[in-house]
Amino acid sequence: MFWVKRARRLRKTRTVVKRKLYRRNNNAVAWRRVLPYKYAAFMRHTLSVLVENKFGVLTRISGLFSGRGFNIETLNVAPTQDATTSRMTIVVKGDDAVLEQITKQLNKLVEVIKVQDFRDDEYVDRELVLLKINATAKARPEVMQICDIFRAKIVDVAHQTLTIEITGDESKISAFLELMEQFGICDLTRTGKVAMPRK
Repeated sequence: MFWVKRARRLRKTRTVVKRKLYRRNNNAVAWRRVLPYKYAAFMRHTLSVLVENKFGVLTRISGLFSGRGFNIETLNVAPTQDATTSRMTIVVKGDDAVLEQITKQLNKLVEVIKVQDFRDDEYVDRELVLLKINATAKARPEVMQICDIFRAKIVDVAHQTLTIEITGDESKISAFLELMEQFGICDLTRTGKVAMPRK
């Protein structure tokens, strides 16, 4: 008799838990929509943001991304042909829906003039890289040959190192750096991507 009563209590408890969970799920439609963000396929986005050239604009814009959990991969800021405006080229990786919300918030900022989210085949992008590699006298002819193929420039020569400048898109830069790793990269700096629309 004891076990029968205990089984009935367990059944009642499970029924109550199921009802509570059902009500909680009904009241958490938005939560259920946000949950897949963790598992969503993140896409890389290149944003071009035209802003007023004022103090504190960079901090406010980067704060929007960090507040949403976006890590900015590259960020390039420079004045345009108009000295009162600057163009920010931002490369981020994240969910499309959340990034769309950030874009809407960017457009609401007073200092932001225009926001563009570039897609594939809609823009031209370039990046400049300076790297210093170990290069002995025997290895230098091979390094110079690779530089000629990739149209890179040797901008400085030291006794044991060479400083190389290369400009191109992401695939070109990655292929060049992969070949330079065999010689040993001492130092490297990148400007980040800059982009312009094709049309």
